[in-house]
Amino acid sequence: MTKNAQQHMEREGGLLKRWFYYVVRYVPNVATGRFVNIGVFLYSPEAQFLDCLFTEDFRDVKHLHPQADLEFLGELQLHFEQQIGDREADLEDYIGEMQASYSDLIQISEPQPCAAKEPHAALSQLLQTHVGGAVPAPRKLDTRMRIKRRLTDAFEDHGVIEHKAFRKGVAAARWTEPGDSFVFDFGYALPGPAGGHSPGMMLVHALSLQRDPELARNLAQKLQKVLEKAPARLAVAHEDVPEGSDNLVRSSRDALTGEHILMAPVSSFDELADQVRRELGA
Repeated sequence: MTKNAQQHMEREGGLLKRWFYYVVRYVPNVATGRFVNIGVFLYSPEAQFLDCLFTEDFRDVKHLHPQADLEFLGELQLHFEQQIGDREADLEDYIGEMQASYSDLIQISEPQPCAAKEPHAALSQLLQTHVGGAVPAPRKLDTRMRIKRRLTDAFEDHGVIEHKAFRKGVAAARWTEPGDSFVFDFGYALPGPAGGHSPGMMLVHALSLQRDPELARNLAQKLQKVLEKAPARLAVAHEDVPEGSDNLVRSSRDALTGEHILMAPVSSFDELADQVRRELGA
């Protein structure tokens, strides 16, 4: 590890984390090597975090390459968000594949270390520094990874993450069936009466009600499998959205109804983390 990289390692919640950024370039002519920076990625292997932010201002691109496909460039943000969501379980491999795959019109730089105490603010600053122009307004649709990152931050702030009884990555196969690859984001044994039996597990999982209706249905099914074997509760961490804002939100909410399910929007994450802290006796 270089000295520069060591200087940009941060200890949060007892965990030493490295943060790296990658600059995305538009290269219309590989032979000349002329390019325009159009976006950035931010990655931490320890935090299992990967996110991106792209400019919406392509005037420099048009100046360099008047024939540029601006519709294609405008869709890159959503394209990479979907890719990140699909590859959440193997982000490190995805980073390598991404660098190898995008080597012509779109190129991704080598990683550079950076500080990122607040990843979303860091992304905006990186875009401003390396791309310039106005930073796009916050997206209305949060990705699952962004919601999970905010939840993790709340757990860190309340001293939960490093508690010995708090688990990161709880395999559903413990209750469902061998080979089940589904993993709940967090979990811990619920406190029971002194000398009595534990009332079961508290499981916590993040998703976007607007983006992940299929995951919502799958999550509800997994919980039912868990309940067949042991008592449990499930806290679903999701973005703040108005009640019944659209059909996708209603579909997700309908799938996640029941006495064993707690819906926790981003605005309640501190409250949820404090509840977890108290239940853990931290």
